[in-house]
Amino acid sequence: MGYADHLFESEMACRGHNDSDLLAEGGGFPLPGDKPHYPRDRAVNMKHVRLDFNLDLDVKRISGSVSHTFSPVNDGVESIDLDAVELDILGVRLSSGLPLGHSLSEGRLHIELDAPRHSGEEATVVVDFAGSPRRGLYFIGPDAAYPDKRLEAWTQGEDEDTRHWFPCYDFPNEMATSEMHVSVREPFTVIAIGELRGVDQGPEAGQRTFHWHQDVPHVTYLTSVVAGEYSEIRDDWDGIPILYYVPAGREADGRAIFKNTPDMMQLFSERTGVRYPYAKYSQVIVQDFIFGGMENISATTLTDSALYDSRARLDADADPLLAHEIAHQWFGDLLTCRDWSHGWLNEGFATFMELAYCEHNKGRDEFLYALRNEMDFYFGEAGRYKRPIVTNVYNAPIDLFDRHLYEKGGIVLNMLRVYLGDTLFWKAIRRYTISRRSTNVVTPDLQRAIEEATGRNLDWFFDQWVYGAGHPEMKGDYAWDGDARTAKISLKQSQSGDQVAQVFRLPLQVEFNLGDGQKMSTRVEMTEREQTFYFPLASKPKFVRIDGEVLKSLDFERPGEMLREQLAHDDDVLGRVDAARALGKKGDKEAIAALGKAVREDAFWGVQAEAAKALGSIRSGGALRQLLDSVGVDHSKARRAVVRALGEFRDERAAAALEKVIDEGDASYYVEAAAASAIGKTRSGRAFAALERSLQKDSMNETIRSSAFDGFAELKDERAVPIALEWSRYGKPQNVRGAAAAALGKLGEIAPEHVKEDIIDHLIQLLDDGWFRSQQNAIGGLQELKATKALPHLERTAQRALDGRVVRTARLAAKSIRESGEKGEEVKKLREEVDKLVDENRTLKDRLDKLESRVGGNGSAPAQEEIPV
Repeated sequence: MGYADHLFESEMACRGHNDSDLLAEGGGFPLPGDKPHYPRDRAVNMKHVRLDFNLDLDVKRISGSVSHTFSPVNDGVESIDLDAVELDILGVRLSSGLPLGHSLSEGRLHIELDAPRHSGEEATVVVDFAGSPRRGLYFIGPDAAYPDKRLEAWTQGEDEDTRHWFPCYDFPNEMATSEMHVSVREPFTVIAIGELRGVDQGPEAGQRTFHWHQDVPHVTYLTSVVAGEYSEIRDDWDGIPILYYVPAGREADGRAIFKNTPDMMQLFSERTGVRYPYAKYSQVIVQDFIFGGMENISATTLTDSALYDSRARLDADADPLLAHEIAHQWFGDLLTCRDWSHGWLNEGFATFMELAYCEHNKGRDEFLYALRNEMDFYFGEAGRYKRPIVTNVYNAPIDLFDRHLYEKGGIVLNMLRVYLGDTLFWKAIRRYTISRRSTNVVTPDLQRAIEEATGRNLDWFFDQWVYGAGHPEMKGDYAWDGDARTAKISLKQSQSGDQVAQVFRLPLQVEFNLGDGQKMSTRVEMTEREQTFYFPLASKPKFVRIDGEVLKSLDFERPGEMLREQLAHDDDVLGRVDAARALGKKGDKEAIAALGKAVREDAFWGVQAEAAKALGSIRSGGALRQLLDSVGVDHSKARRAVVRALGEFRDERAAAALEKVIDEGDASYYVEAAAASAIGKTRSGRAFAALERSLQKDSMNETIRSSAFDGFAELKDERAVPIALEWSRYGKPQNVRGAAAAALGKLGEIAPEHVKEDIIDHLIQLLDDGWFRSQQNAIGGLQELKATKALPHLERTAQRALDGRVVRTARLAAKSIRESGEKGEEVKKLREEVDKLVDENRTLKDRLDKLESRVGGNGSAPAQEEIPV
């Protein structure tokens, strides 16, 4: 399952995992009431599932039958249980036609067999059913507010939502083959898992029936059907049909975003040792999808947010999302986690494989920077809670779909690759994939396969990285002994917490640059909480780099001269990124000059962006001048970072530059969007009108309008309240509605009490909204406002919401509001004091710049320039 991190970071369309990003989260991952979950017992082996049904897109209803062929695990089985939620059960019978007794209670369909069955004895039970599901099967269509929506239906089974659209065994520890015979009215097309074996005249006039067969066993949640009107684009890899389905008129965009699909299938087939194992692969773009993508076996469903137009493709591509879902065809579909606690074997692997494709397709620099971004996403969540990657304590399975499961899981696999080396690592992955194909897997299966393939015992690795929580939190110091020609690096681990290793065993690659093309690289291993390493060198090093592919937070103190040299000359992208971040903390004139040069001249956009961000964090007059000189950098992603960094300055020069971008436009949607978000942070008098003008701009996925509401939220101007209220209402573009709802949470903090109450009432109404993002951001806004009035509504949402992500977010918000209590006023005063200190610090830095400029020096303004303070 993919999220909008795999889309573009400026967009808010589907980002979520469990959306803990939206809320402050403390006290650990489990919430009060969360319990351990274990795999189900299996009374029978499911062999084959046959579905015969009609999809009525006009009345939003499904009706038909499902046949389950099974054999008992043990002798004497007298009944079987299936999952069925909010479905009408019209009858149950054997395939012979003999009716069977049954009952439906609390989502479990209990079926009494005609006689006890023996182990291995096959039988087929047929269930007739009908319903208008609220979950699992989604009917999309036009209404008065959204008249342009197309009629469409699509399913989404993961984690356990298939039970909402047909009676089934809905847990991932069982696999069966399947077939579907789906009738729809013309002109609709049906896309489903497996191979299309025919299209016949349907049972009613004007209908067609599509016959799909999936001969490779799979778990229930991977069962998928999509119906609607699409343009089909045909492709091929090694004789396997590849099909892309897009809305009519978007064929050119479809060809552009999907063009690398065959290459992904080639790479993953080679790396896993298993040729793509299904009869076809399809990717279908749908409306209002609740995730970024879903890896249904041989038939991926994708959000229409990924169908980038030509202007969006200046910055973005869907390759990470597409690679993620294609990787799942092996890791998640061919091999599926036995239970959700081992879900990283699905999602961590898919995240790692998308990184592997990035390296294959875009090169080492892009790969390393993508890896660092994955680390940053994980660190953001780890600041709220740390949990083992493998844990069975949760409320709903979707709770586990967080940055530990995805990002940390992928990073851990890459560390394993680095530790073993490419040859042994991929040998182990081939062993794992080939020996465990078409089975349910748990983490020990992976570890055992590695040991079988390499002979290496990795108990220590899995204990600290997979079964343990957290990561190394480190400080480091560097010193040079000129007489002994020896460099000294002292490292200290300081992490603590429940299930967090007090000492992480860390193999680390350390590289010294000695100048004139000379380097000294060596591997050391940290095995103690505090450890010092000595490195005899031929000469004093120009700079040093400590392993960038190991997951760790490291505050490594080095002289500014070394950092400037590293930023300018390190051939490793992560070395330059680390240098830029460290120079941002130093903030002196030399650092500012070096960062400005990097923004304008570095060969890689990611380093340019990091240097711009570092200048923004310095917030001095000199830093602002460097950014203003860099607004026109060529690469749109670097330019966007410059524009975003200008928002860190409450200075009219920054605001004027941002207003110019808004009014004159940019080739990139996302640069304009960044300008809208940033100008609000400047708190300039020109910002409000500029943001109103941004609301007039159309853009891919409404990224500019959505960012305008980020700007309104940062501007903290009460005049934005009615605008945000209006744009958050049903009928406005959905992505903008979510952004407007989020803005209301911040605007309410500065609004008069009666206006704040109106905002709270409006956000409470949005708790029942049909759009996931509006619900989530409404919950976040209520938490932001510490709205005790909303507590019963949040508790009701937590009890009744169908989406587990909404449930967890509501639980978190209610917990936070209860705990805020008297702390609210203290926090407010503390924030005011911090803002005051930031302003005073900025003033002091500007005065220092002014004084230094009068006596000369590099990286500053001419001595005669007056710098306002």
